[in-house]
Amino acid sequence: MRIREGVLLRNVCGEWLLIAVGDAARHCMYVRQINDTLAYYWQMIEEGKTEEEIITAAREEYDASPEVIEKDVRELIRQLYDMNYLVGPAAIDPEKGVKA
Repeated sequence: MRIREGVLLRNVCGEWLLIAVGDAARHCMYVRQINDTLAYYWQMIEEGKTEEEIITAAREEYDASPEVIEKDVRELIRQLYDMNYLVGPAAIDPEKGVKA
């Protein structure tokens, strides 16, 4: 799992934004507002964490069932691929998530 070069996470006036600059703006939405949860996951992706590591961290951070957290993390990562913010070789299985 790799962030498209030129996509930046910024907090502007208390709002999290994904901003596509340079060539990235040709492939994905120029600015997209995201919530705190997705910003938390994005920061872990920036750190190079795997999908499984993000799921483990989210289970410790959020008060929800492990099944709900796993499903939500996998779905959000799939959406980031669909929106072209994440790139790279990835086989996406709705049941098992992303295999990068």
